[in-house]
Amino acid sequence: MSNPFVTSKVNLNSLGVITFKSFSQFMQLEFLGTSSGSPTTYRNMSATAIKFEKSKQWLLVDCGEGTQHQILRSKLTLYQLSLICISHIHGDHCYGLPGLIASMSMSGRQEPVYMIAPKKVIEYLHATFALTDMSLPFDLRTTAIEEVDGQLEFEFCSVEIMPLKHRVPSYGFKVTEKIIPNKLRIKSLKADGIPTGAHFNQLQKGLDVEFDGQILYSSKYVFPSWRPRKVIVCGDNEKPSLLKPYVGDIDLLVHEATFTHSDLMKVGHHTGHSDAKRVAQFAQCENIASLVLTHFSVRYHGPGLLESLKAEAHDNFDGHLVLASDGDIIDVPKKLLSE
Repeated sequence: MSNPFVTSKVNLNSLGVITFKSFSQFMQLEFLGTSSGSPTTYRNMSATAIKFEKSKQWLLVDCGEGTQHQILRSKLTLYQLSLICISHIHGDHCYGLPGLIASMSMSGRQEPVYMIAPKKVIEYLHATFALTDMSLPFDLRTTAIEEVDGQLEFEFCSVEIMPLKHRVPSYGFKVTEKIIPNKLRIKSLKADGIPTGAHFNQLQKGLDVEFDGQILYSSKYVFPSWRPRKVIVCGDNEKPSLLKPYVGDIDLLVHEATFTHSDLMKVGHHTGHSDAKRVAQFAQCENIASLVLTHFSVRYHGPGLLESLKAEAHDNFDGHLVLASDGDIIDVPKKLLSE
């Protein structure tokens, strides 16, 4: 039975026509790569797109080798990619960057591209450009994670960075949507004796207006249509509890589950990865509504081999659970607000 939480699917494994099972206008996460370490015939390496309901701009978290091929097979466009967040320096999370950005440069793009990444990733990218004689026709505006103090603000979202635990410095990203249409407080307007008119449109746009000799402040007469949706997408992390200060208000958590618990005990904790049991128990303890597991070891490649990992997660988590596959598109439902 298909998981109702995964509302649509792009067939990224096919070189033929792209088909959708369904389509949604929600804020969405699209999984472009869900394998750990190296690709398989079913899974590419780490890459997750976040799309926003009221903006054409989208965000990419991690960019493993082959990510731009996955984008070409989706409905995403590089022209509207505005922000790239890289969690750490390991190749399965960043080797796709040079080719992706080179393709953006050859498409005639002029709008700036923003990138948040560890210093070593930025150095790697600049070294690759220098050695391959690559120049960009647009600004690549990089921010080193180590220099970030507080939340980063962009036109369509805000990003908070969370330190994780891995063999190298690794980070997660808490993404909050920003472009939310306003609704009018009709009851308040009527109570203040303000009749309908063109000034209603201005107020709804967030503008203060002068009416009948007084200033009508939009902050008094409008409110957002829904609560801003918040998702966390993590890089490699062996300690989910590090997320505890950040998860209280999120709608969805995306976390690696490279192994089952028993397999991780055999492999050893030196890998710096998590198992499905550990992540599921954390999500259950913190009352996280929706959990998406990804970044699966190649040992689970093939039909039915993820069943043990899925069972382990279900045994420890009662909320909405998805084991992501390449091409999955997951809606983040909105919680409407009322006057």
